[in-house]
Amino acid sequence: MLTWIREKFGKILIGAIVTFIAFVFVFYGVFSPRRTQGFHSGTVAGIVNGDAITLSEFSKALDQRMNYFKALGGGKITPEQMKAFRLREGVFQELVSRRLMLQEADRQGLVASDEEVRTKVREMPVFQKDGRFDPLHYKEVLKANNFSPGQFEKAIREDILLQQWGKYFQNRVRVSDDELRSEFLTSQEKREIKYVLLTPELLYKQVSVKPEELKAFFADPKRANLAKAQYDVRKDTEFKGQTFDQAKEKIATSILASEKTGDVQKVSEKMADQLLALLGSAGGEAKANALLKPTGGAVKSTGLIANQTRFLPGVGEAPELVADAFANPSPIDVKGGGKAKKYRSGGWWLVAAVTQSAHADLSKFEAEREKLKSNLISRKERDLQSAWLTQLTKQAKIEPNKDVINDEGGSFQVQSPMDDG
Repeated sequence: MLTWIREKFGKILIGAIVTFIAFVFVFYGVFSPRRTQGFHSGTVAGIVNGDAITLSEFSKALDQRMNYFKALGGGKITPEQMKAFRLREGVFQELVSRRLMLQEADRQGLVASDEEVRTKVREMPVFQKDGRFDPLHYKEVLKANNFSPGQFEKAIREDILLQQWGKYFQNRVRVSDDELRSEFLTSQEKREIKYVLLTPELLYKQVSVKPEELKAFFADPKRANLAKAQYDVRKDTEFKGQTFDQAKEKIATSILASEKTGDVQKVSEKMADQLLALLGSAGGEAKANALLKPTGGAVKSTGLIANQTRFLPGVGEAPELVADAFANPSPIDVKGGGKAKKYRSGGWWLVAAVTQSAHADLSKFEAEREKLKSNLISRKERDLQSAWLTQLTKQAKIEPNKDVINDEGGSFQVQSPMDDG
């Protein structure tokens, strides 16, 4: 997606208004983007064709992404999860795509006028009182959320330009009756997948950490400070009601276990092999859950999903698994003679089997026609835009600041969107 999920920040939910980051007072001046030639770790997150992606811009976008994942994960996200999901790199890539689209809009002469910006702001309910735009309330909202005039106008103008690109691709997409029929048949073929995702975080508890290793850990001031930092992040969630002294051994054990990558991989593969014999078999789910209980994991289900499903709930992209699920015959359909299979993805093992299938009913085609058409047009627009962006990216000069966006670590600290404007 080129426009990230609108998150709600601050006292007055201003974050739901525009894309990524933030927000400008339209009635005061016109924003003039600065160009930065050269950078260092304290300056920018990267440069795209000479245009800087600032640390403020990057950190706000990252904060929004983290809040989204926190909402999915019950209010927390660990440093290990950030690394596994490659959050920093993903945010930077989306900011690069956004910047490339805006640069191309400028090259093509696309313009968002002052009047368009003004109209859009006046229509936003958050700036209205008694059904009408209120200039004083507008100023108060911006001030209460610590946003500068320059940011707001910039974001509004950028949104308008990106919407123009959306219309550009929309006008170039056509759908035939044959495509709609094929889409119907494909979309109505559905599968339910039972699966277990064995992440390293799930299996750290199964890795042995000796008392002398813990002693050496806390004898190192840097390591002790790392444990304290992790406690501070999780003290209101996982360690709520516990002091650092009460939680520190668990934190240190987790850190030390996570560093034993070879041991984690052995435990993970062994458990994956055990689950292969259970998943999809009669009574196997209960046995699998009993096996997983010490880790805190459990067998999960996707529910009935269509072949076009790009992201599996709780898993993300799994193209090999989806291809196996919808193959004819499916090698993982336990009711059709198949069996569970394990899939490797980075440091994860995914064990999965198809447990239920649903097939297309052509008598429902006409009733689904308009919905199918809308979905197919949207997908074609995304594919067309993705191919165009890929070409832009190949031609672009992109200079990432690895000290900032590297998911493997680094000293970059995420700042709150309230910290600056």
